[in-house]
Amino acid sequence: MPHDQVVSFLLALAVLLGTAALLGKLVQRLGVPSVVGDLCAGILLGKTIFGHLAPDAYVWLFARPEAASMLNGYKSVAIVLLLLLAGLEINILSLRRIAGVLVYTSVLGSAVPFICGYGLGLALPDSYLVSVEHRQVFAVFLGIALSISALPVITRTLMDLGLLKTKIGTVVLSAAVVNDLTGWLCFGALVRAMESSGTAGSGTVLTSLLITATCLVVALVVVRPLAVGWLGRLTNRDPLAPPSRGLAVLVAAALFGAAGVELLGIHAVFGGLLVGLALGDSSALNARLHQVLHDCVNNLFSPVFFAMMALHYDMAAELDLSLVALVVGAACVSKIAGSALGARLGGFAWPASLAVGFGMNSRGAMEILLASVALDTGIIEGKMFVALLLMAISTSLISGPAMSWVLKLRRGESAAALREEHTPPRELDSASVQKL
Repeated sequence: MPHDQVVSFLLALAVLLGTAALLGKLVQRLGVPSVVGDLCAGILLGKTIFGHLAPDAYVWLFARPEAASMLNGYKSVAIVLLLLLAGLEINILSLRRIAGVLVYTSVLGSAVPFICGYGLGLALPDSYLVSVEHRQVFAVFLGIALSISALPVITRTLMDLGLLKTKIGTVVLSAAVVNDLTGWLCFGALVRAMESSGTAGSGTVLTSLLITATCLVVALVVVRPLAVGWLGRLTNRDPLAPPSRGLAVLVAAALFGAAGVELLGIHAVFGGLLVGLALGDSSALNARLHQVLHDCVNNLFSPVFFAMMALHYDMAAELDLSLVALVVGAACVSKIAGSALGARLGGFAWPASLAVGFGMNSRGAMEILLASVALDTGIIEGKMFVALLLMAISTSLISGPAMSWVLKLRRGESAAALREEHTPPRELDSASVQKL
């Protein structure tokens, strides 16, 4: 490879990482999640601003073929590791203890947004589609996109409000786990069906769902004991063991998992999620190892990934305010209404039920990851990507203030009971909850 291409790649990576880190820290001081700063770095350095002001310099730095290919490789590793972190946040065994209110909340909190998104996908004009023949795929994706939540920002919101250890916190977190797990399973199946046959008929999707579910079972039954055993031997299950002993095993397992599912026709990111799910509640995954992995991914990979989301798109040209308003409105109304109704049917009073609805409404980085993969696989086009990106940011920003407002507005018996179970929020032990 020509040395100037290597220089372009190294400079591009340094500029992206440095700018995203600086803007991320700046917006954090303003009380805004750092991922907004990462995205702003991409807008500043990408086609939207830098590409207009200095197009030749933009092409030399970010769009030369070999350098762009290396940046995309870095981005691929980043997205696998981000899904590894997401999986590690989920204790899948705890879902066995879900009570009635959690079942109602998770089911209606997924079903109502999915139906709304699916209907919106069928109703939108053809101009918003990549291909008219793939409208069903587009509609199913939009339903999945509206149904998921964002565990990191939900966790941070509940900590900030002092609700993490209350009934309402337990319901919101557990229902979000079910929503995300179901959504990513369905999305993995949809992408596999799309990439394997170019269509997504019912038979193809069912086959893909079975393969995806089989991968999940293999991860929990086969991969889990092997990986836990390796980690246990490396760390001696010692909470003070050097994290370097297990870090390579975790990253290697995620990359092996990504390669394995990619061979099966499922998008590589799902492999990272599966490995994270398999190890999410492992006693061998000590706190220091967990923290080092979070710091590494969230400081070296995550900023570059989210900056690249906006790098190659002219956000101003792709911005369709009517579509943004439609997507944000549909996402908020359906998620809040479905989750609140589920909590109400489960026995919560209306104030607490509405708080659950607002808590579940955060989409955050998980939505951006989902939209990014959908864009790369040709399910959506630029205008819809921008709309989903803005929806992810706006829903995450309003979640905490809305929950606080609802619980202060009416202090019914149920809300008061929830407050009585409050325990003071602990200090954050993971940089990931600073992300959306």
